[in-house]
Amino acid sequence: MSLDHYLFVTGRLAEPSLRRMLPDLAECFDFQYSVAVMPITVAALMSTPWVADRLQVPEPVTRILLPGHCRGDCEVLQARVGRPVERGPTDLHDLPRYFRQKNWPATVGDEFHLRLAAVIKDASESPRPQIHQQAESLLRDGADVIALSHEDGQPWPAARKIIQSLVETGYRVWVRSTSAQVQKAAIAAGAEFVEPFRLEAADLWRQRKTTAVVTPQLPGTWDGVDDKIAWLEKHKVPWILQLCLAPIGMGFATSLFQLYEATAKWENAVMSMDLCSLLIHSRADSAPMLLLLLGLAEELGVRYVLTTQSVNTARSSVRECNWIRLLTATANRYGVSIRNLDSQLAMLRDPQAADDRELIDDLAIRLSDPSPRIFVSGQELRVLGFGRDIRGTDAYDVFEQLLEAAATSKRSLTARTAFYLGYEMAKAGIAGQLGKNYAQDEALHWGMHTVPEPSPAERRQRRLARKKALEHCPDA
Repeated sequence: MSLDHYLFVTGRLAEPSLRRMLPDLAECFDFQYSVAVMPITVAALMSTPWVADRLQVPEPVTRILLPGHCRGDCEVLQARVGRPVERGPTDLHDLPRYFRQKNWPATVGDEFHLRLAAVIKDASESPRPQIHQQAESLLRDGADVIALSHEDGQPWPAARKIIQSLVETGYRVWVRSTSAQVQKAAIAAGAEFVEPFRLEAADLWRQRKTTAVVTPQLPGTWDGVDDKIAWLEKHKVPWILQLCLAPIGMGFATSLFQLYEATAKWENAVMSMDLCSLLIHSRADSAPMLLLLLGLAEELGVRYVLTTQSVNTARSSVRECNWIRLLTATANRYGVSIRNLDSQLAMLRDPQAADDRELIDDLAIRLSDPSPRIFVSGQELRVLGFGRDIRGTDAYDVFEQLLEAAATSKRSLTARTAFYLGYEMAKAGIAGQLGKNYAQDEALHWGMHTVPEPSPAERRQRRLARKKALEHCPDA
């Protein structure tokens, strides 16, 4: 079987770094390669039609790899050159991970077992339109069930109408209340799950299809659970068994042991894990905790997980849980490390920090374009521009030096350019402080929360469009 022969398309700035990387990459992943250097300094400014007009493809090439930030449809280039065209990673240093994923049989899929119940806290204090709006948002983020939490002692006369309206809209509804009146209203309105099930109010479930959520009478124990299960099975009422994980310092380890114990003791029970208390009492970003806990749930066979977005540190927990359940399901199914699957949960720091010192030193010698180029080397900012190699850890000091360099070369910075450079140096400063990778004109990588930034060309087109619209506006 002949080896693939890749043609790596790049710009002049990235060429030296790419050529240094390719020999080891080709040996590791067993392919041949050529490099096509386009007549452009920054590869991010390329588009597929532009490349198609200029690219010469050697005969041995079997596949073409474009930089990830090359704009346009790959099919445009593919039709022109008659070879398969792929878009690689946006960061050159991610090429090893890109090829590792291409050669790895496991990919994150759409199969999962965990179901997510997103809890709307203090539902009795919210009007119906607000609850519907929240439910719609939670469903978009990946929730399967909308859980309405009713605080003890608070009247909720509108419970039945609100629950019924959600059910009629198509939502699966979970109601959490110790009030017998609210539980009765929830069951009558068609709620799919109601908790907690209590033997003294067991008659509410007779001749009903609502699933009873069984919880221990005393936290930290399994008191009363066997009696509840016996009644429910005798009366053929569907049920699930739920455990609330305690906050750290308040019985967290014991609750984890209980969860493991429950999966062994009640082998056929559908298990639910409540994370709300743990998230509310942890002043920490939710994603790392959720990765560990949902990984545990996946391996133990838990089927429902309750989460909340009522605290700011967990404001995106549903979206995070939705991705994590796919990730952990894939890892568990194939028996592979999540390291080889995805990096969407690497938010504060990037999975691999690049060391571009050699590249920057080489550019400082070769670069003739006076336009400032901003880099991060360790925690140091470096700006190549106006014939100077400016370095420093303070963005204000670096900018002052840049202004001096511009004045010496008899160039001036417009307000727009000054704002642009300040914005980019702020991003570079954050990257240096956190140990993230920085690439000028590209968004910082915040994992699954990354917000793409328009390219300079796209911003320019927007400005021109606004200017044209104002010129044709009679009231302008």
